[in-house]
Amino acid sequence: MLDSTTPISADRTTEPAADAPLGLRERKKLQTKAAIVTVGLDLCDSQGFDATTVEQIAAGADVSPRTVNRYFALKEDIVLAPIDDFGVSVAVALRSQPNTGNELQALCGAYLAVVQAEADADGIRFIRQFLQMQRIMRTSQSVNARALEYAEKKNVAVCTELAQRMGTSPDDFTVKLVAGIWQMLCHLSVADTEQALLSGSPTVAVRVTRDAVLRAYHGLRQVCGAPVDDTPGFGTPSDE
Repeated sequence: MLDSTTPISADRTTEPAADAPLGLRERKKLQTKAAIVTVGLDLCDSQGFDATTVEQIAAGADVSPRTVNRYFALKEDIVLAPIDDFGVSVAVALRSQPNTGNELQALCGAYLAVVQAEADADGIRFIRQFLQMQRIMRTSQSVNARALEYAEKKNVAVCTELAQRMGTSPDDFTVKLVAGIWQMLCHLSVADTEQALLSGSPTVAVRVTRDAVLRAYHGLRQVCGAPVDDTPGFGTPSDE
């Protein structure tokens, strides 16, 4: 779940440092943003994205339309807001993964840890928002198009942490390769279980997500575990 442009809890914006608790003003901002996202997802899911207005979202969140526009430049951004949070959460969880040299395994562990932690902390809410988001994306071309941009933004946090673990820069080819493989693995996992995710209960969604990601990860390991033979043209690449 959560990588075909998928959300984690809308309350979870960039995690603050443990020794720097948020002040009242910052907490109020996060609460306002979370309320806008929750109302926006509810309305867009129930009555359609195009039929939902910023004014309706503002009224439901008990703020002015101007406040909504101050937090979100586009209505699509309200639906997709949790994506940024998820990338940051995975990057933070990645720091706790052991440095074994297997960064795909580390990403898998971080990803599943975030999904489980959010499920434990927020109950069905984060799963519910994920399902809402997926349904809206299926019926709105503009949300789908905007989601592609968000996917790139989400990868920045993960690539930055990967680069630190690998002792290189986020632009390094290997970093981008690992991140790209992981993103595609998650995308295929969601696509393969989409119907079960959209039609099942939140509890089922968590189990289906975990099983699908692990199945895809172990399938990739099996495919890539074949030894490289000495067939001409498949040797070690040159440094040039």
